[in-house]
Amino acid sequence: MEPASIRYKNPGAMWGKGNPIAAKWGAGPTINLNDGLGQGNNIAVFPTFVQGICAQIDLWRSPRYHNKRFADAIAVWSGGNYVQSYIDFVKKRAPGMTENTIMSDALLNSPLGIAFLKAQAWHEAGKEYPASDDDWLEAQRCVFGGQKPPAVILPNPKPLDVPPIVPASPQAAKGFWATLASIFIRKA
Repeated sequence: MEPASIRYKNPGAMWGKGNPIAAKWGAGPTINLNDGLGQGNNIAVFPTFVQGICAQIDLWRSPRYHNKRFADAIAVWSGGNYVQSYIDFVKKRAPGMTENTIMSDALLNSPLGIAFLKAQAWHEAGKEYPASDDDWLEAQRCVFGGQKPPAVILPNPKPLDVPPIVPASPQAAKGFWATLASIFIRKA
């Protein structure tokens, strides 16, 4: 089975419950996760990779992470779990990132920003994230260009082929009730 961050098109593995950023970018239902650490984790579900990436970028722009040192911000993002290995993983895949890199709009709207976001998604998934390069670039344009990704239009479900309900005739109803009554009436 694919990792949750891939299945739910959520490269940052961000929470969904009570998360206005996830809602802003079109997240649907929230799925509860059992990570084995007892943190009560959940994950937002996005219709497209672009929407999930937009939310990932936007969350980095929120007060908990924005304009903070990478090492400090990732400690918050990870819930304090395996912080140094997370930092090392990202630095290896995003040359130029350091513990002191500031998580600014300038970073997030740059090629290094995309390399960082991809590395983070890889870390969260445990394997390379399958979003295309175009998805990452489109998300960056949407967030920093002030536009929304294209709406996802789901096909209308096919109507069920159910025959119309025809009211029973008075004779059929009388026969039904007579049959039902005969089951419960004792014969002497």
